[in-house]
Amino acid sequence: MYQEIFSTYNTQAEKLIVPMQQLAKLSLSNYEKMAALQFEIAQSYVDLGIEQMNAILEVKDPESLQAFVSKQADVARNVGEKMIADAKAVAELGNEFNAETQKLARESMNAVVSQAA
Repeated sequence: MYQEIFSTYNTQAEKLIVPMQQLAKLSLSNYEKMAALQFEIAQSYVDLGIEQMNAILEVKDPESLQAFVSKQADVARNVGEKMIADAKAVAELGNEFNAETQKLARESMNAVVSQAA
């Protein structure tokens, strides 16, 4: 009798643990992807900053200053476009995670409902 109770308890615990493990794996995977994306984004802005500092160091006379200043509108436009693209990439990653967690929740709920029936 006690063996049956323990067996039932273990079976039920397993059914609870498996979805939790799946969610943990999904969360870890999402964290790794998000961290990699953020590092990539940060590196690109660091590279841009260094590029801009090197460009300003090349300014030696009024003509090179004029050339530098005239390029800044393009730099600003490119940074704006990059910021939008970066925000979209982060949002897309978040949306994928959300969809995967909802799918996991539905599958877990369906499994619970089918076992209860």
